Amino acid sequence: MVKIAAKPKKPYPDFPLTAHNNGQWCKKIRGKVHFFGIWAEVDQALANYCEVRDDLQAGRQPRTTTSEPSLRDVCNAYLTRARQREEAGEISPRTFQDYYDTVRVLLGHFGKSVDPTQIRPTEFGDFRTRIAKDYSSSRLTKTVGVTRMILKWAYESDLIENAPKFGPDFKGASRRAVRAQKHKGEKKLFSATDINSILNHCDTTIFGMVLLGINGGLGNTDISSLREENLDLNAGWINFPRPKTGVDRRIPLWEESVAALKAIRELRPAASKPEFEELVFLTHWGNRWVNADVGGKHNDQLAAKFRKILEAAKLHRHGCGFYWLRHTFQTMGDEAKDPVATAHIMGHVDGSMGSVYRESISDERLRMVVDTVHSWLFK
Repeated sequence: MVKIAAKPKKPYPDFPLTAHNNGQWCKKIRGKVHFFGIWAEVDQALANYCEVRDDLQAGRQPRTTTSEPSLRDVCNAYLTRARQREEAGEISPRTFQDYYDTVRVLLGHFGKSVDPTQIRPTEFGDFRTRIAKDYSSSRLTKTVGVTRMILKWAYESDLIENAPKFGPDFKGASRRAVRAQKHKGEKKLFSATDINSILNHCDTTIFGMVLLGINGGLGNTDISSLREENLDLNAGWINFPRPKTGVDRRIPLWEESVAALKAIRELRPAASKPEFEELVFLTHWGNRWVNADVGGKHNDQLAAKFRKILEAAKLHRHGCGFYWLRHTFQTMGDEAKDPVATAHIMGHVDGSMGSVYRESISDERLRMVVDTVHSWLFK
């Protein structure tokens, strides 16, 4: 009679596999038992499990082993290059954060070890369906766009030999869906009364920030990146390329804005780092107000501070933030009926042929826009 060996115990309590009666290590995943190797080769069984675990848990057919870099390798390489571009001032910290957030979602869905060249079009479609359930139209479009950009970059950089096929379904939200969501949601708009109430709850530094937000549509990263060389307070102008797009902006300043910036100069703390010396706005500790940490976490102290001001002014509601000032400036600036001048102040990218041939916009047109907003706010 052949003596059957007793089933071995797990080598340690957290060992993920279980000994099966057939002599192999196994694990039940999504209702199905999978086998990974014989009892005697416990280390190899564990390695086999780890290799296909992400695919099995996600309900995918495990990929064959290839020499291609994993999806995690590709994403890390892209983030490294993106960080270099951010440090060079080519992209904003907010843009880097968008890339980082997309990578986390991408790896969480497909797994870190998957070969990106073996992701099928139907799986990209499934990925889109999943994120569409939780994301707004704009974030869905951004996530799809960044995913395509990362994998296209990997192919053109010779990190992977074959370009992934995304299929017909992996695309951003339709214009109809964007319009429907916009009509459904609350308008990102402050009233003149709202802004005056906000200003009444601000200290000197935040007071100046809010004025620049409604005076010229400056956003959080704009405020944090503004340098002394961009200011001409004697003449009352800001000349400041938008960090996100690099588009030149020339913004006429109200008298109130000039006075606030002069007051901020007197109160400005010492910079914590040499590269912060010329920044107009610094935190109490001498740091940038908006920054992407080494780990990729987006640190926006301006947003946090503004949220507290909204709560104090009893104006806080879902999704409301400092960037609403930019929406408000665009909306009220359009009342000047000069969309080209308004777009120039906002720093919008203009893809029209007119922008190719337009060499300048008169200061009078720019002043007309900000004066229209000023009259609305301080009527």
